[in-house]
Amino acid sequence: MNVLRNKWMGVAGNLLLVGLLFALLAPVYDLFHFINQLFYIAYFYLFVGILLWVIRGGFFDAITYSMRRFYNRVSKQKDYLDDWKEKPLPSQTIESTWLKFFLFHGGMLTAGLLALLALYYNL
Repeated sequence: MNVLRNKWMGVAGNLLLVGLLFALLAPVYDLFHFINQLFYIAYFYLFVGILLWVIRGGFFDAITYSMRRFYNRVSKQKDYLDDWKEKPLPSQTIESTWLKFFLFHGGMLTAGLLALLALYYNL
């Protein structure tokens, strides 16, 4: 379990995953196709990290609150035990550890991607 908590082992695991995808999916074994596989994994992490960052920032809180209020007013089958005002908003459900995890891994893989792109275009 300690291996999963070490963020550098996670980056190494992601690079191993990129290598595995490269070995299985690349039509030609060259640097160009390795960079493509690294791009897919890196930007998956960045996309999820940025999405969590936007949610944690409270962007969807007003929309969620207003939808809950609207549903409570319009609903014909009211549940009097359901307190829609006390339900947690989306920004309260995202833990900062997940946000840091995805942004760190996406950032490290993107840094490796940029280094390989510099190497590729200087060759």
